Amino acid sequence: MLSPTSWYVEFARVIACTRCTSSTDRNLLRDSAENVPQPGYIGANYEKSRVLLVGQNPGTPKTLTAQDLPYTVALRSLRDEPSAERYEKLSAVLEHFIPQWPVHGNYFPLNESGLTLSDIAYCNVVRCRTAADRAPGKYLTDTCLTQHFNRWLRLLQPRVVIFIGKWAWERGATQVVASGVPCAFINRQRSLSSDDRTANREAVAKLVRASRG
Repeated sequence: MLSPTSWYVEFARVIACTRCTSSTDRNLLRDSAENVPQPGYIGANYEKSRVLLVGQNPGTPKTLTAQDLPYTVALRSLRDEPSAERYEKLSAVLEHFIPQWPVHGNYFPLNESGLTLSDIAYCNVVRCRTAADRAPGKYLTDTCLTQHFNRWLRLLQPRVVIFIGKWAWERGATQVVASGVPCAFINRQRSLSSDDRTANREAVAKLVRASRG
């Protein structure tokens, strides 16, 4: 696993990625301002727990909030000047920004798993936003899996991977299973009954706790 002081190179590599364009996926949102690739998040205590959450792709904010603006500014700054200092500034922004994300609040059973946000890492199968949050197309997905997701699995060396939603699970589980890492997914289907939703969360939390010994 990379040392904390070396992650700035990898984060900058993702943010600077230009392999996909609107001609390869018409729904891709990419510009020089707010819509840049988003690497993810690595908590300060991740190396001890090594619990990795994986989503579909970054959501598109309805409006640019006071929190989203500093985040994208920090992303671009690290892209343009890859350095440990810029990475630390991005990490500081994420410490305030991450608690607002719905992943742990609405979906992943963080407390039931005995974790805090500093214990987890988070990334998406696809690192770019899409128009109206449409599902990324095959070219965009396959490229991101090959260029970023598989690489991060090797670098992060997770003990367990939890996918947020079935879409992410169906695209990324094969790579995780092939690496010998246990995984599961949070079922976000709206038609799921309350009992089934609770059972799913409990099963995920149990798997995560087991991975920690």
